[in-house]
Amino acid sequence: MYPWLSTTFSQLAQRKQDNKLHHALLLLGPQGIGKADFAKQFAGLLLCNKSVTGQRCGVCHACLLQDAGNHPDFHEVVSDKQIGVDQIREAIKKLSGSAQLSGAKVLIIYAAHTMTESSANALLKTLEEPTANTYLLLLTHKAERLLPTIISRCERFIMPIPDITQTQAWLNTQWDKPVDAEFVSLYASSPLTLLDELQQEQKINYEVFKTGLQDLLHQRVNPSQLAADWQEQVEKILKWLQFWLHLQVKSRPDLPNSLWQLHQHAIQAVKRVRNPGVNKVLVLNQLLTDIAQLKSVKK
Repeated sequence: MYPWLSTTFSQLAQRKQDNKLHHALLLLGPQGIGKADFAKQFAGLLLCNKSVTGQRCGVCHACLLQDAGNHPDFHEVVSDKQIGVDQIREAIKKLSGSAQLSGAKVLIIYAAHTMTESSANALLKTLEEPTANTYLLLLTHKAERLLPTIISRCERFIMPIPDITQTQAWLNTQWDKPVDAEFVSLYASSPLTLLDELQQEQKINYEVFKTGLQDLLHQRVNPSQLAADWQEQVEKILKWLQFWLHLQVKSRPDLPNSLWQLHQHAIQAVKRVRNPGVNKVLVLNQLLTDIAQLKSVKK
């Protein structure tokens, strides 16, 4: 279990042991903190026939089936875009009746906020009146998109977010190469995202981004050229620009108010490119053009 989630896991495990665990848990937290791994491990604990000291035994029939990926009482709902009503109905059907192994039944719904209104409504009865020894784990990083009726029928758990020290310590166990401290700070609250970024072989990494910014500020490259070079990762670049501007505002209180205003523009740009039909490269080019005029940060 990830260090920043271990206390929450132990608390839930103790409640399970004391028979005080709610049948529907809503796990809230940003992407990249390990909610999915947490849910799968906790599901394993719920399904284990011989769990001790808040941990699955790993050797019983249920654990072996879970490790093999074919436990008959473990179910998941996953969707790239939307969770439709047919998916929920099929999952509910699997939960009906007695457990095939005479133990618990567990359903994990990933990205629960992507349920349509129909699929959410189809889930309500099961949330209100689950069959015996049935547990539902709903995961989301956008709780505001869930129906209030769904939220009200679950016990909510806000998953802990690691601080930069925890993230750096964990990263040291996963990655054996030097990492820019600024880059670690950027993804400090999403360590799994940080590791994924480091593991990806991509044309534009954070070092390339920082070099490009310096070239822009010293007029060694023009905004349109840089926007064209970075167009394949516009959304990521805009987030990085937002972070970079935040660092400038934070570390240089002597800089003009225009820098703060530009930081606000970057925040809006990140939101704008999520809308369909928006010319993302044009949005990036405009922000880079404004940054190129920041003579006071050319250092």
